[in-house]
Amino acid sequence: MSLLLRYSPFAARRRRVAASSLRITTGGLFFIPATGMIGIAAVDAEINLLLVIFGLCLGALTMNAFYGWRTLRVLSVKRVVPEVAVAGQDFMIRYVITNKHRWGCIRNILIEDLLESAAPISTPEGFVPILRPGETTSLVVPVASMARGRLAFSTIRLSTRFPFCLFSKWTQRQTRQDTIVFPRLGQMRTEMKPSARSADSSGGASASGRLKGDEEYYGVREFRDGDNPRRIHWRRSAQTGQLMIREMAQASNDQIWCVVNTRIEPDNAAQAQHLELAISAAATVLCDALERGIKVGLICNGEPLVVLPPGSGRAYRPRLLRELAISPRNTDDDLAPHIEQLVWPARWHGRCLLFGAANTDDMRATSRAVSRAIGPATIYVPGEAAFEKLFQLAASVDSCTHREDVGTPKTVDSMLFGVESN
Repeated sequence: MSLLLRYSPFAARRRRVAASSLRITTGGLFFIPATGMIGIAAVDAEINLLLVIFGLCLGALTMNAFYGWRTLRVLSVKRVVPEVAVAGQDFMIRYVITNKHRWGCIRNILIEDLLESAAPISTPEGFVPILRPGETTSLVVPVASMARGRLAFSTIRLSTRFPFCLFSKWTQRQTRQDTIVFPRLGQMRTEMKPSARSADSSGGASASGRLKGDEEYYGVREFRDGDNPRRIHWRRSAQTGQLMIREMAQASNDQIWCVVNTRIEPDNAAQAQHLELAISAAATVLCDALERGIKVGLICNGEPLVVLPPGSGRAYRPRLLRELAISPRNTDDDLAPHIEQLVWPARWHGRCLLFGAANTDDMRATSRAVSRAIGPATIYVPGEAAFEKLFQLAASVDSCTHREDVGTPKTVDSMLFGVESN
């Protein structure tokens, strides 16, 4: 019986009525008492002119209360939002409104998108002065989100105060849509280009901090103390009369990892702000690297842990930025144990850029774990020299590509200057 009542036409009508409302405006608060006083005076003094004025006031109140209420219900509205946007940059929301009435115009329609109070954007609003019978109009409202994350659009409110602004009538339409706001992008102060080779001839302890993987023949040089005797080139040594050694070089490995430690101290507003800057820097780095043909991988701790293997091409960029956009701040998830527990294939080894909110013991432990598992790691924390040398947060950036007019291109060694852990 309860299900029948729930899905009956009467229940559906009651839900539609609950989605509409009528409230008195400031002007109506003064108009209604004035109308009552005119009516009392007209009856008490038996003045016909006051009775006529009283009737006109009642008619205005009745027309204002019911005219807009009925017209709003015949409106059809559709919202079109982009799937993705970039923090700090405008994006457009389009509203398509149709008047289904066969007769009568609808005037002074205010369109509002009701968002959560914590939403990082102001309420999108649009205004339609007149909508004729059967007419369809389109409104484009520019908005900008000042923070990354997921924007949830759920409720559209249509309201009007026509004709006398005594009552405000509104009706709500439930249409759920989401927009992923990518982190705010800045500019690279230096050029991101991994070195093509790193010479390794000793094969001893000095090679432990370098990238692992396939080696290629680089050349022959004189034997020096500390070199690996297994690499002596005996034929060349016999020809020259002195010991010569084969010099091996690391094969070209154009890939980097952006590692983001999202852990901050509880209720630390400064670290929360620094983390957002670090995420913006990581987003800018990966965009710049992908534009230059460098493979980029991403690691972010949190729920869940994000590990995206190195990939290349512009098609890979939205996936990386999406993970950075929705990655939450956390206060208890340590990244270092995750790095140590996972198995890292040799083909994934590469230089790592570690971004975080503060250069704490947690960050340094993560840097050591990353260096052992993947490759040499450099820590980048907002406020430190290495971070400021790598990244600049611009007021507005047209695209995530590197601009050649920003600074002078530098080598990868100068670009990756910072705190390096082995």
